[in-house]
Order: sequence, then structure tokens, then C-alpha cells
Amino acid sequence: MKQFLIFLVMVLGSITAFSQGIKKIPNPLTPCGSRADVDAMPGIYTDHNNTIYGFALKGTPAEKTTMMKNLIAAEKLEEASRKDFKLTGCAARVSFGRHGSSNYGKNVYASYGYNMGIYAFVCNVSQHATKIVDEYRTVFRVEFNPYIMPGGVHAVGTGEFNMKNGNPMYEIPVQAKVGPNFEKDKNNNPSHVSQYISEATLMVARSDNYKDFHSDFLKLNNGNGYVEHWEMGGRYDNHGPNSYQFIDRRYFLTKPGVPLLIPVSRKQYLQDMLEYFKIEKANFEYDNAEKIKNIGNNTSESAKRTMAALEADKLAYPRIYEAKKAKVNDLLAKQKPEWLQKPAVVDQDRLLKDANKILEALGRFYDAEGEYKSALYVLNPAYFVSNNGQAAKPLLIEVQFRYEITKDYGYSSRLFNNWEQHFDIGALKKMLQ
Repeated sequence: MKQFLIFLVMVLGSITAFSQGIKKIPNPLTPCGSRADVDAMPGIYTDHNNTIYGFALKGTPAEKTTMMKNLIAAEKLEEASRKDFKLTGCAARVSFGRHGSSNYGKNVYASYGYNMGIYAFVCNVSQHATKIVDEYRTVFRVEFNPYIMPGGVHAVGTGEFNMKNGNPMYEIPVQAKVGPNFEKDKNNNPSHVSQYISEATLMVARSDNYKDFHSDFLKLNNGNGYVEHWEMGGRYDNHGPNSYQFIDRRYFLTKPGVPLLIPVSRKQYLQDMLEYFKIEKANFEYDNAEKIKNIGNNTSESAKRTMAALEADKLAYPRIYEAKKAKVNDLLAKQKPEWLQKPAVVDQDRLLKDANKILEALGRFYDAEGEYKSALYVLNPAYFVSNNGQAAKPLLIEVQFRYEITKDYGYSSRLFNNWEQHFDIGALKKMLQ
């Protein structure tokens, strides 16, 4: 019993990061005495009509109709996968949700999803009765039109730099020029460099397969196979019968034959950098002036030193700006077409912030990815087409199943194994037609 109490504390303590609210599923209160007892208890399933927290699908009447149709279809596919499966040791509760919109370039699609949270049964040590934890760790999700880029690329020379000795540091918004139209331009007309995606950024929270990111990238980019992020337990560790793993599996379901992302060529990268230089110049001048203004009438020695550095930066920056433009224009004019059309694999060392060293690195391309060297991609216009007024139409589907492997509580791995064998992903993919 002491061991079970320790396990209960660990379960409840470790899942606080996944809290969904305070309303509880009614406890079965079935007598129990061991972990094996509660893991064998008949499970509880409720569909979207009896969700814990409720949900709202915001949108036009037509959008709501389309969203409900697709979400219920996903729900029915999951239910069908358990036709011959006995749910035990947990409570499964379905909910739907609208998650804003995904801007695929200039094409906006409604983002919405199906969520089935799996809440573990535990045996209360004082009452000797089965209760349900307040939050889930195991979850099955189907996200229609998901946000595909969790993090942007920091190509060398964009975002931040210093002119001398590391101080002052200039942090430059890369999406648009700062000013009254910044938010509008950032959302409606962002710079090209701010829309770059790398293999590593696409894998954020989706794969920890650092030994072969490229293989996993291709699986998602081409909608072929799955990737996994081992959140606990260690992908590359040796796992015995008593070991514990917490694994997040993801699929991208896509239209066949068309990749989601296409490489940025060296030519496109250089042209995009010319666009960025204009943004950087305007934002540097703004930031430099703000820093000078903030010093005001401060006459301390440190303020005087900072003011002198800011004034020196103000004089030095135009030379750096013109040198960068000249270097890029020279490459565009003199390099052969076959060189310019190669994929842009560039330096992505976030520690490189000195303006003169950035100038040296500018225009330097590599043949393959490596440490601090990333291939750049953008959304494929041939895939991310206009929705033609049908914002809720599925263009891309992301499937997620996060599950646990542990000898003491098998409800999660049992459910996942059944899902893997019997869930009809092909039927789900047909919604893209």
C-alpha cells in the first residue's frame, strides 16, 4: 500500500502540466485494493454530447456545419476502432474545439480539432475506492488545418546584432517595419525571411529523432508515415520490463503527390535578404533613436559611455548596410544560374551577432545541413491553395496519439495498440478530397 501511495502522488503530481479545468468526471467509487484492480475496472466513455468542459465552434453557420460534420466523422472512426475492444482502467471523454485560423501564406483556413482525453483510474488509499484523476496524460487528437510551424528560422544576420563589443544590442523585428502599420503588415504582408521553415523547426514538439531529422522531415512533408517525440523514457535508452516511456506520435495526412514545403533557392534567399535589409535599416534607426531618447539627460558615466556607443553605431551602420546590399547584389549578378538555383543551406548560428562577422557570413552557402547549418523551406503554393470561400474545408490533417508504457497501468498502451491496429487512417485522409 505504501508503494501505491507513492505511485498515486507521482501520477497526480506529474500531470499538472496537462490540466484542462476543475470539473470532474463522476468517480465510479468501485471497491479496490491494488493497482491491478483499478486497471481492470470497466472503463467510461462519453462522446462530444457529454463533454466535461463544453466547447464552442466559432464561425459562420456554413463553417460550423462543416466543422461538426468532420469532427463527428473523426469521432465515429475512433469509436469504430474499439468495436471489439474493452476499455478498462480509465475514462475517455471527447470534446471538439475551434483553434483560430491557420494562415497558409495568404490563404486562411479554419483550424479546429477533435480531442479524446484519457483519465486514469486510481485507487484512493484511504477510501479503498476507485477514483479518476483530474487531468489526462494520454490523449488522441485530430487537428484539421493545424498550425504547422511552431518556431521560425533564425537565419544569420536577421533579428539581432551588435556593432561593437557586444553592446548595445539591437533586437530587430524581422516581419515588418516598426510603426503604426506594423501589426497590420506583420499579419497581412510579412517579410519573406520571416516565413522560412527549417527541418528542425518543423520537428519542434513532433520528433526528437535527432539522429535522423531528415527522414522524419520527409515523412511529414510528404504525408507518409509517422514521427515520434519521446517525452520521457529516452528514445535511445535500453528499455526493460519495468521501464517507463511517454511517447507522442504524430502523422500529417496530406493530398498525395504534392509536398507541403519546397526548398528556398539561393537566388530567392538573396533576393529576400535585400527586402529584409530595408526592414532592418528602418528598425535599426528606430531602435537606435529610442535608446538615445531613453538616456535623456542622464549624466552618469555609464550613460555617457552608452550614449557614445549609440552615436558611434548610428554613424557606422550605414556602411554595414551598404556593404551587405553590395555583397548580395554582386552574388546575384555574377553567380551562374545553376549555382543560384541550388537549395539555400545557410548558417543559423544564433551566437553569431557581431555585425562585421555577420557581413562575412552573408552569402556563404553549404552543400548539406550540419551543426548551425540549416536548409530553408517555404510553404508550397501548389499545395496551400485558396479555400474558395470554404474556410473550414480540410486542407491538411495532423493526427496525434500521446500514450504511456508502464507495467503497472496498461490502459494507455492497450488503447494505443488497439488504435494502431484498427483505426482507419485512410478514411480520415479521404476528408481531404
